Amino acid sequence: MEFVDFKSLKKSTNIDIIFPEWQKNETVAFLSPHDDDVILGAAYLLGATLKNKGIPLILIFCSGDAGYSSPEEKDTITQRRKEETLKAYEKLGVSEERIIFFNIPDFSLMPYINRTLPQGKGLFEEQVRLFRREKVSRVLFSSGYFEHWDHTAVFNMGIYNSPHAGDPVLADIGAPYRTRSYYAYSVWADFEPPKSELYPLRADIGILVEDEEEEKVRDAIREFSSQRKIFKDIVAYREKRKSDSGYLELYKKVDTRKQIDFKLYFNLLDKCK
Repeated sequence: MEFVDFKSLKKSTNIDIIFPEWQKNETVAFLSPHDDDVILGAAYLLGATLKNKGIPLILIFCSGDAGYSSPEEKDTITQRRKEETLKAYEKLGVSEERIIFFNIPDFSLMPYINRTLPQGKGLFEEQVRLFRREKVSRVLFSSGYFEHWDHTAVFNMGIYNSPHAGDPVLADIGAPYRTRSYYAYSVWADFEPPKSELYPLRADIGILVEDEEEEKVRDAIREFSSQRKIFKDIVAYREKRKSDSGYLELYKKVDTRKQIDFKLYFNLLDKCK
């Protein structure tokens, strides 16, 4: 396994390339819109977290209730997918107690970004509470780049909700704990440079793995037998990851709350008359 920084054009077996100043026993939160998304898009980094003595926390937001391919499966699909999920993550080395299910209906997650809803609560406070309790230091979330409405919701949860875990607000749900770094992963899109700057999602870091590690991920994917029809092209798609150096998984570092560089404006002030 090698870590790649496309900006500095460096490769290393040291996880610090992706997680700067990494320390053992850090908690890494993997935000997954649906049960299979982290396995499809971030499995290499999940494996790297475990190999480097990190503690993964998997947050699965949607129930998978729309993922049935025949009407007969409708009433049993959510329970079946939960069983498949636990088996799939077990193959990747993640125990059941490190997986949290929120059970929001598919294609319905976006309103739950909020703290409150017209009736009841959103997931904002619960996410902040979990991040504080588990001392989440790194967070990964799905790309918002035209993949799926639920994926975009999780992208927003990652960049907007996560930082509040470190703020001195909502003091009754835990002591503030600051997340150190944020990353977007891709499930279906390829981090192609967009035509506008609305979603500047060109990948800047990656992980290379050998065939054995990729086969381990595919073995986990096969546990989702209920999704066989939906996944019919998934293996062929994953072959597009293969390079002469191994299979490649891509990520984008995300700067949240980036501060203004006033020096640029100061220089312009001198030119103003």
